[in-house]
Amino acid sequence: MVEFETIEKERRDYGNFPGEKFVEVSRNKAVQDDGSENSFLQIATGYYQDEEPKYKKRFTVPKDEKAVEHIVEELPEMFEKEKKARED
Repeated sequence: MVEFETIEKERRDYGNFPGEKFVEVSRNKAVQDDGSENSFLQIATGYYQDEEPKYKKRFTVPKDEKAVEHIVEELPEMFEKEKKARED
């Protein structure tokens, strides 16, 4: 069986109402029965139910420098294109 551990996380609320939705970036690791570990990065979205976070969607990113650099470079550009498309 695999056990998942959160090493570090940063959560930020967003949406029309404070405390309604959140986006979270975290460092995690999966620990196998044999003791081997695999760490990864995760981006998650969710909402609060009775002040408890409920996760809705998760996206994992490998700890590969090229993969992370690609996301860091492309995400702001894609966001700007999306903003422009909404304005048109």
